[in-house]
Amino acid sequence: MEIDRVVGGVRHPSVTTDEILEAMKTFEVRQDDIWVITYPKAGTTWMQEIVSVLLNGCDFQKADEIDIRHRYSFLDIVHPGHVCPHVKAASKPSPRLIKTHLPSHQMASEIITKKPKIVYVGRNPKDNAASLFNFHHSCNVLRTYESWDVFYKAFCAGDVHGGSWFEMNLYWWNKRDEDNILFVKYEDMKKDLGSVVLKVSEFFGWEIPDGKLEEVVKHCSFSSMKQNPKTNHTSSEWMKSAFMRKGEVGDWKNYFSVSQSEEFDKLYAEKMKGSGLTYQYEL
Repeated sequence: MEIDRVVGGVRHPSVTTDEILEAMKTFEVRQDDIWVITYPKAGTTWMQEIVSVLLNGCDFQKADEIDIRHRYSFLDIVHPGHVCPHVKAASKPSPRLIKTHLPSHQMASEIITKKPKIVYVGRNPKDNAASLFNFHHSCNVLRTYESWDVFYKAFCAGDVHGGSWFEMNLYWWNKRDEDNILFVKYEDMKKDLGSVVLKVSEFFGWEIPDGKLEEVVKHCSFSSMKQNPKTNHTSSEWMKSAFMRKGEVGDWKNYFSVSQSEEFDKLYAEKMKGSGLTYQYEL
């Protein structure tokens, strides 16, 4: 069996089955669902933990009672022999925590009409590419690219797990002013996590108890989460190494050549022209 294939113009791993993609067309969205949506390796787990902690009234022990993989319905993948995620999600009580990397045209169509609360995290594409390249080498259900140069070309063409970075980020950026959508940048989380936590809490209408913000920031810092077995997937049978790696802004410099960086800047300018969406590539 092939490790991945292209469906609807998007490259998907074999664990994103045809059944899953077909089920998304009629997946029943609830208005009180809580969705965390990202392009792969853009800060998904980080935002999942922030949302979990705030939902549980900043009770860290309660939030982390269950591994983060099981707190959220990850709609994109199914373990061989297991029940598909959309079936499990249908039986979960509200409010459901849902995670997905699916592109807009393969997303549950009711997400537009039911308008659940959605947090979208965007990450600068150069760091996102570098992180995804490493993830392909550490996750045994994904294609292993023979070199960075091969992966770079595929990423620019949108022919990697997750499809086109440009299309996905532009889609959610253009929806950023809708009341049920919060667009957050990964780099802002690195710069001032406290401000992002406050923004998320205000978006959902969840109050942070007096004096708790600093504790939330400490608990949800990348370094803390990397040491937390409930958020860093060290025990996953699909991972050859720990799920969380560096989480840095600027790591792309260890991968992109000067010519690739310049070429990519031109591609970004062309693809995102007129959008107003900009990212920081170093802090």
